[in-house]
Amino acid sequence: MSFDPANLPAPLSQYFAASDRAKIAPLFAPDAAVLDEGQVHRGREQIEAWLESVESRYHPRYEIAEASQDGARTIVTFKVSGTFPGSPVTLRQALVSEGGKIQSLETL
Repeated sequence: MSFDPANLPAPLSQYFAASDRAKIAPLFAPDAAVLDEGQVHRGREQIEAWLESVESRYHPRYEIAEASQDGARTIVTFKVSGTFPGSPVTLRQALVSEGGKIQSLETL
């Protein structure tokens, strides 16, 4: 049984529940930062490009296993499957949200 994304605070619940990952850039703050695959993506334009790249390369689908709080960060553990070697894999991301927007996302 998987964790229900609706139990996460908004906008994190919307981020993980979205079926079209390329259209969720508005969930991020204008000055948000994403750290993934060793690269930092800053601002909505770069984050939108990152989301589109991830979707087109990997076609990822997410199943949340658990979530916990670490100070201001929400740590989400999930299984991701897609068109990449070793699929599926379990990943963890640390997300910070404030004012209804994602401020940062870091793949741990």
